[in-house]
Amino acid sequence: MSLALNDLLICCRQLEHDRATERRKEVEKFKRLIRDPETVQHLDKHSDSKQGKYLNWDAVFRFLQKYIQKETECLRTAKPNVSASTQTSRQKKMQEISSLVRYFIKCANKRAPRLKCQELLIFIMETVKDSYNGVIYGADYSNILLKDILSVRKYWCEISQQQWLDLFSVYFRLYLKPSQDINRVLVARIIHAVTKGCCSQTDGLNSKFLDFFTKAIQYARQEKSSVGLNHILAALIIFLKTLAVNFRIRVCELGDEILPTLLYIWAQHRLNDSLKEVLIELFQLQIYIHHPKGAKTHDKGAYESTKWQSILYNLYDLLVNEISHIGSRGKYSSGSRNIAVKENLIELMADICHQVFNEDTRSLEISQSYATTQRQSTDDNIPCKRRKIELGWGVIKDYLQKSQNDFNIVPWLQIATQLISKYPASLPNCELSPLLLILYQLLPQQRHGERTPYVLQCLTKVALCQGKKSNLESSQKSELLKLWTKIWCITFRGISSEQIQTENFGLLRAIIQGSLVEVDREFWKLFTGSACRPSSPAVCCLTLALAICVVPETAKMGAEQNIYEVNRNFTLKESIMRWLLFYQLEDDIEDSTVLPPILQSKLPHLMLEKILVSLTMKNCKAAMNVFQSVPEGGQPHKDKEESSFSEVEELFLQTTFDRMDFLTIVKECAVEKYQSSIGFSVHSNLKESLDSYLLKLSEQLLNNYSSEVTNSETLVRCSVLLVGVLGCYCYVGVITEVEACTSELFQKAKSLMQCSGECISLFKNKTNEESRIGSLRNMMQICTSCLCNYNKKNANKITSGFFLRLLTSKLMNDIADICKSLASFMKKPVDYGERESVEDGTDDHLREINAPSSMDLFHDYPAGDVSDSAECGECQSTIGAMNPLAEEYLSKQDLLLLDMLKFLCTCITISQTNTLSFRAADIRKKLLLLVDSSILDLTKSLHLHMYLVLLKELPGKECPLPMEDVVELLKPLSLVCSLYRRDQDVCTTILNHALHVVTNLDHGSVDTENTRDAQGQFLTVIGI
Repeated sequence: MSLALNDLLICCRQLEHDRATERRKEVEKFKRLIRDPETVQHLDKHSDSKQGKYLNWDAVFRFLQKYIQKETECLRTAKPNVSASTQTSRQKKMQEISSLVRYFIKCANKRAPRLKCQELLIFIMETVKDSYNGVIYGADYSNILLKDILSVRKYWCEISQQQWLDLFSVYFRLYLKPSQDINRVLVARIIHAVTKGCCSQTDGLNSKFLDFFTKAIQYARQEKSSVGLNHILAALIIFLKTLAVNFRIRVCELGDEILPTLLYIWAQHRLNDSLKEVLIELFQLQIYIHHPKGAKTHDKGAYESTKWQSILYNLYDLLVNEISHIGSRGKYSSGSRNIAVKENLIELMADICHQVFNEDTRSLEISQSYATTQRQSTDDNIPCKRRKIELGWGVIKDYLQKSQNDFNIVPWLQIATQLISKYPASLPNCELSPLLLILYQLLPQQRHGERTPYVLQCLTKVALCQGKKSNLESSQKSELLKLWTKIWCITFRGISSEQIQTENFGLLRAIIQGSLVEVDREFWKLFTGSACRPSSPAVCCLTLALAICVVPETAKMGAEQNIYEVNRNFTLKESIMRWLLFYQLEDDIEDSTVLPPILQSKLPHLMLEKILVSLTMKNCKAAMNVFQSVPEGGQPHKDKEESSFSEVEELFLQTTFDRMDFLTIVKECAVEKYQSSIGFSVHSNLKESLDSYLLKLSEQLLNNYSSEVTNSETLVRCSVLLVGVLGCYCYVGVITEVEACTSELFQKAKSLMQCSGECISLFKNKTNEESRIGSLRNMMQICTSCLCNYNKKNANKITSGFFLRLLTSKLMNDIADICKSLASFMKKPVDYGERESVEDGTDDHLREINAPSSMDLFHDYPAGDVSDSAECGECQSTIGAMNPLAEEYLSKQDLLLLDMLKFLCTCITISQTNTLSFRAADIRKKLLLLVDSSILDLTKSLHLHMYLVLLKELPGKECPLPMEDVVELLKPLSLVCSLYRRDQDVCTTILNHALHVVTNLDHGSVDTENTRDAQGQFLTVIGI
């Protein structure tokens, strides 16, 4: 044993000395020794080796526990009746002991979690459950549990199901303890974290634990205190989401039981915004479970009960009052204030309106249970207060009319918009004209006011709703046509306002889609003059118009003429092309340094190209319809986000047997509805003009190119535009693929990609240059979006093939080299879950020894003393230990690396069916080098991400990997599963990402030996 460890061992034994003064001296020496670098190094080494014969951190912790027991026993047996100064000294001693424990844990786990989770939990649980020790150390040890155990991912994954349940029971009993000296915020935060851990790491809590939550809610009402309730309800939401799948009726019954109490708490207590947010989420969850997908009757899948109907009416009444109160606060508040109500409240209100609105019921008398006092609710002889409430669309119309204040109008515009959008059938035919008239009257009152975007959004949803109604009477259609014509004109006048341009074009698009008015020449002028820029909303609107309407040959220009019409008469189609490509730029575009807006706009893939090619066709409408009708399959999809509750709602509907589509598998796009229409007639003059314009655009970029200054993202956008136009022409049969690849446009696209390759090469030597990272990430995402692995030929597939030919061997190898460089870049390791600097924390804990405890578990906290910020603690997403796959662990360089990997993998998977300028096998070999044990460190978040990306993206569905490469790819799988076998979130991701490998494992009939090897590796890992 080293001298340093020998000193520590002697010190630890002296901590059990009978004399208090000797123990006090040894404590100071103990704190110094556990900071000593040599001692720490030996303790770390012995803890990692797991050899019990040497002194390690766990052994030191056991000595520390004996010291604490001895000091506590002295305090327990001390005389109770002492002077104030003696009592103060004892309090200080308790604080010193607690701080010493926290300080020791920080020192031991500073570099990595080395103390055994089980021993820490047993120590804390026994202390908290002990009636005497709990009073003395409960708060500090609970703080340690929350911040130093439950926030560390390694410990989070090592806690067993029984330990989770024990923690839940212990702390919920503390929360429900009738005394007033419980710090309920701290306890509630622990309950929140424990519930989250138990539901994510195990099979979850048993339904019997719902009784704890019911009691906590009743306690909040009886004690008129909502301290910590936001964390209790957040925990309940987590619990209910896992429970609802198998115990829907039990969850519905719980909602019927607790919601009246929660409505009372909302109405009678002064709640902070944090608690209201959680209540809204809980109410919304109950709506989803009672009424999946908006089902209103039992036959359609709803859970019905008389009590629930009463709750819905009371909730509706409460939220109407809440929204009115929000409007009043805004109306009389000083300074600027957002006039909109939060989306979660609007969505909840819309769902409730859908349930309670009935064409036959305009008003209803309800028992206002949430206004009942505690005494009344327990006395059956005292009737509940009764109140008449107004229902139906008349309520929304009244609120839109009775006030001119935006704070009162906008929330109801939001509700109407959400209600019509989510439930179009909820708007009766008879209410269509009156509502449209009110919205029309609101529109011009404040052309540039804050309410205008909300009026336009509501009108858009009304237009889409009317377009779906086929049973309108002719007289009503005539009335609606007059209103829509007026609205159409007003919308035109506001199109120049950039603040509401998105909403204006959205409304125009909805009107055109529903054929609510006849599109006139004035509409087409929007896309030729200077009224608006070629933004994404404008281009989307133009796309729909081209698919539905016939473009006139010319548009009569008014006083406001475009500069292009001064010297030459262009057709309308050519004017639109010029507007798209050269908005407000002069004819000498090649010498201009100003970039056209279209190269700086993010548009849906190939939308601009389809418009440009369609405009050159004699039958523009037919061409656009051909483009729009082809399925977009094969586009690289984004990673699937965390499952929403929508899937559970679908399950509820399926189990009612009202919907049977889950019994049949329908293959979408099994038959192509439209085939490529070879022989489309093209206007040769327009095609030549378009080619000329595109060449000018590319020349401008090339003439002004500088590897140090030019944005690589812009070069790639222009290159994609060129090959996209060529791909669309090939798809409709205007040119062949051979002609496209020998065209001047294709050569310009090559030149542009070569320039972007130089930007990549420049970054290769300066990977720490953060100023370029954002642009390069956008470039990688654009490149990946251009690649299509769909097996049926369409414009996307052809364009994808052209784009692959632009990728040079140097560019691909440079990107692969950058990936290796970024993967090898050593950064300070991250301790998962640790949210504060240990170095900073060390000094803080030393100071705590001489300072009063910052948080006591047993202390008298008047309800009013707990501020919103103290009660809120941390938001739900930061409760518990953070997933090692969380994006928070990744730097900008890390995210760039992952984007580059996805791009390279996509190129490789679709390379077998395309002509290439690079060797896909060479790039694949370079990528597989990244999973070599000399580079890959799966304890790092980045490397875990990196391996999972390769595991998911490298094996293609249509183009499987060679079996020898599958073997290489699977080699780290055993280690990653071993490292994270207890982390359920990571295990789920691994299984999802391994699906493509499974399909690859049955394609290796030629390479029998490697196939058996790969299959054996995979089956061994997954335990079959």
